[in-house]
Amino acid sequence: MVGTTRAVFILDFRTPKIHLWSGSYDAPLVPISGQPLLDRLVNACSENGIEDVALVENLSSGISERFCLQDSTNTLSWRDAHHSDLIERLRDHEGDTLLIWGTPLFDSEVLDGIDTDSGLRGSAWRPDAPTGIYRLSADVLRNFLPESHGAASDVRRQTLNTLAVGLSGLEMALPADELNAGSELLDIRDGVDASIAEFRCDKENLLRRLETSVGGYWRKPIAEHMLLCNTRFPPTAFYDRLATRLEGVLTCYPSQQIDIVSVVGAMTSQQPDFIAVGNGVTDLIQALYSVLNPTIAIPTPTFAGFQTPLDDERKNNFVLAPPYFDLDVRAFLEFATATGADTAIVVNPNNPTGRLVDYADVAWLAEGLGSRGLRLIVDESFIDFPADGRSNSVENLVQSCGNLIVVKSLGKVFGLGGIRLAYLLAGDPALVAAVRRKLPLWNINGIAEYTLFLLPEFAEELEDSLRLLRKDRELFIQELQTVPGLDVVPSQTNFILCRLPENSVSAAELKRRLVLFESVLVRECGYQAMDDADRYLRLTVRSRAENERLAKTLRRTLSHSSTVSETNV
Repeated sequence: MVGTTRAVFILDFRTPKIHLWSGSYDAPLVPISGQPLLDRLVNACSENGIEDVALVENLSSGISERFCLQDSTNTLSWRDAHHSDLIERLRDHEGDTLLIWGTPLFDSEVLDGIDTDSGLRGSAWRPDAPTGIYRLSADVLRNFLPESHGAASDVRRQTLNTLAVGLSGLEMALPADELNAGSELLDIRDGVDASIAEFRCDKENLLRRLETSVGGYWRKPIAEHMLLCNTRFPPTAFYDRLATRLEGVLTCYPSQQIDIVSVVGAMTSQQPDFIAVGNGVTDLIQALYSVLNPTIAIPTPTFAGFQTPLDDERKNNFVLAPPYFDLDVRAFLEFATATGADTAIVVNPNNPTGRLVDYADVAWLAEGLGSRGLRLIVDESFIDFPADGRSNSVENLVQSCGNLIVVKSLGKVFGLGGIRLAYLLAGDPALVAAVRRKLPLWNINGIAEYTLFLLPEFAEELEDSLRLLRKDRELFIQELQTVPGLDVVPSQTNFILCRLPENSVSAAELKRRLVLFESVLVRECGYQAMDDADRYLRLTVRSRAENERLAKTLRRTLSHSSTVSETNV
């Protein structure tokens, strides 16, 4: 068909089969939401107006007999009697050819962004197997093809090698760092890739799935600015060291509390009897609440994990005032007393505001609450991120202040959210023992336990990472301040609270658009107990490139949303 675009798939069967619980598959035939991958890709070509589709097998796999193409599709195969005929058929086309090496997952819209004689590389691209999509003019394709001389096996090998060399030298339509997580050409090599592909293809339920299951982003096609871990740590050498004992760690039961608290005691310079270790701070909150059965007073907005387990009548929200939401400890003391609460809670630095309360103020609050018979729980999960954060920690007060309880996540500062590790400190051994009894016998996994022994080896790298992250934060704040109408709350942590312009869509609607159109996930604060909660976003500080990309996306998205009503979206 002169002047039209055709698609030619080079199906690579040298790669290992993909093993799922449902069976083992060649990559082109792996089921994605019940539909063979190759079927999806052929449909994507058809949706783009490409009716002439050919399959070229690099090995005699017999896929042409197992896969039913549309009636309009011409099927070419290396099993043809004369391999030289195949080369001639590849040459005999006057329009562009979309040469698709392998079966990288793509949507029809991606094809529009590839100019003639350029391409996009797949996630597993390498020079001898250049997975990706390449739009080739007739002349360029012919230059990439060898003369059709020699034995059939030689022609096959020579043709593939020549094509691979030519494709490797093509200009890319977009740099890899400009592709978002939802448009990357995903080469499916294992079950995890297949899971990512299924997530990507379920566009109708994408937002719901992200909202109902937080975490697991390593196998979700999303760029998240939501989880609050140190993105500058740990270094690669940490993972190398972790691998040296991984077999033993994974094949043995982990240690119990009595052993792990001694390691945490050495880390914190605290007596082991003062420590309980949890599978994250939420694990410790649940155990502590089951012992105390508290009625709480808590400044808001803040970490919802302290409020969620309690009925409404057992929580009292002290709503902080914008624009910076700083805590007035004297007013909070009077509020906690007046409401009849028995426990006050302070997250310091606070989440989502990133604001730090001075040591003297927290110490004064602990003493004032104690004199009135109230406890104080301080969550210091982000205390390492401010330059002066550690000097404002009140961990050193737990022995002398019997009403003080400190909890801290270790996954945040060490950039290891997946290990689920936190500790509780209290100067009351009886309370700590009661909390431990509420925890499962083996609530800390072996990798988290081993991590505690590895981290001292990387103390210097940790300090370097925190210094770099503070610079990243300040640069990110500067970038966000260039977004018209966006109010940025000065943060001392690794996340930033922003108020949206008055004429923009709500935070929930902006989050929806970022997920669906930009493959970016942020935290909207509509669930918080605060004034105008639906106007606020919390953004995690990630790499400088990711931060710049998000700021650019917000500038573009908010400029559009300010002129479009939500009801018309």
